[in-house]
Amino acid sequence: MILHIMGSGLRGIRSLTTEEINVVKKCERIFVDSYTSIFPDSFVDDFHNLSGKDFIFLTRENIESFSFLRDKGENIALIVSGDPFMSTTHFSILRECRNLGIEVKIYENASIIGTIPGRTGLSPYRTGTVVSIPKIDQNFIPVSPLKKILENRKNKLHSTILIDLSGGKNLSGHEVRDIFERMMEKSGEYGIMEMPSIIIERAGWPEERACLNRLGDNLNRDLMSPYAIVIPSEPDYNELENMKIVFGEERTKSILGII
Repeated sequence: MILHIMGSGLRGIRSLTTEEINVVKKCERIFVDSYTSIFPDSFVDDFHNLSGKDFIFLTRENIESFSFLRDKGENIALIVSGDPFMSTTHFSILRECRNLGIEVKIYENASIIGTIPGRTGLSPYRTGTVVSIPKIDQNFIPVSPLKKILENRKNKLHSTILIDLSGGKNLSGHEVRDIFERMMEKSGEYGIMEMPSIIIERAGWPEERACLNRLGDNLNRDLMSPYAIVIPSEPDYNELENMKIVFGEERTKSILGII
């Protein structure tokens, strides 16, 4: 059996490559990751119209138990939004396939990580550790995401922040603001809400939007899922000029505190 792990890029069916479509058409079973991925609302109908095939959505339980790997078929496909290996979850699938003697073929695609420079004007060479904001509860309030952001800024590196999912969508901006406030209270590190930030909503979708504002103001909006956050460190000359093109000179100077 061959497992074809393929990214669908940022635009759903429109980002599938010709090679991926040809592979899908010969697969006996097709699975779509709904645990770590967010797809456009039209993905189901668009996929069926393009390939003539149906697929099965996989839940967190399906993926973590590897139950879909017990499916019968010479070729099966797992489709993931964006690039399949931006999530560590899919590395565990690779390990399980190796244990089971299943051949794996990987088809990379665009991800939000590679999209950020064109939407922000910031250089990918100055990006630090990627930060994930998880759901929290009374017994789980990690402060490591906040500390990673502060460490990136200390090292003059930009922070790319990915947001956990709930009910198939990113946590809301209001929920993320609350999480940051809980982290600040626990760690004693304050001030992040006043930092410049860029929120990129629905990258690659028709309603795509990027907004430069202070983090607290950005998180007070009703954000469209999927979205990601970038907290820039002090931009260099080229980045600053790029940001003026993307967001406008006055807006950029105002939010970055440039006179």
